Amino acid sequence: MKINFIDLQAQYVAYKSEIDSEVLEVFSTAMFIGGEKLNRLEKSLATYTGAKHAIGCSSGTDALLLALMALDIGVGDEVITTPFTFIATAEVIALLGATSVFVDIEADTYNIDPTKIESAITSKTKAIIPVSLYGQCADMDAINAIAAKHNIVVIEDSCQSFGPEFWCVLQR
Repeated sequence: MKINFIDLQAQYVAYKSEIDSEVLEVFSTAMFIGGEKLNRLEKSLATYTGAKHAIGCSSGTDALLLALMALDIGVGDEVITTPFTFIATAEVIALLGATSVFVDIEADTYNIDPTKIESAITSKTKAIIPVSLYGQCADMDAINAIAAKHNIVVIEDSCQSFGPEFWCVLQR
């Protein structure tokens, strides 16, 4: 018997009419970039997250790249992140000429282990990019505390866990 890791078809079916209606409306207007739908989404996301602004991007990769560029991260800088993630995380760091510093993961969450971050910090460390996986958030309280202590920016990659109000771990 085949058991899918994740059943995207079932998720689609659950929201099919709403998704199809929205997609067809975008097709009918041909507003694939920008437009009123994106403006509404950005405003809704900013309100939901409590941010001043939200900027729609063509991909999570571009979102990470924009964040790093906004911080002027480049040659000679280091960014701490997890090795257990999609290639885009390290790709954007390298694209800007910076160096990825990989910190091992927690065995129960597969997220970056905050207890190992501080020992990886150097005078070249400019940012930490934790990546939340499988709907589980990285321990952002611990990560943010370390970052604040060392005056380092945190760029949270929450593409797989957008919107949680607390983080959880798998039961051992």
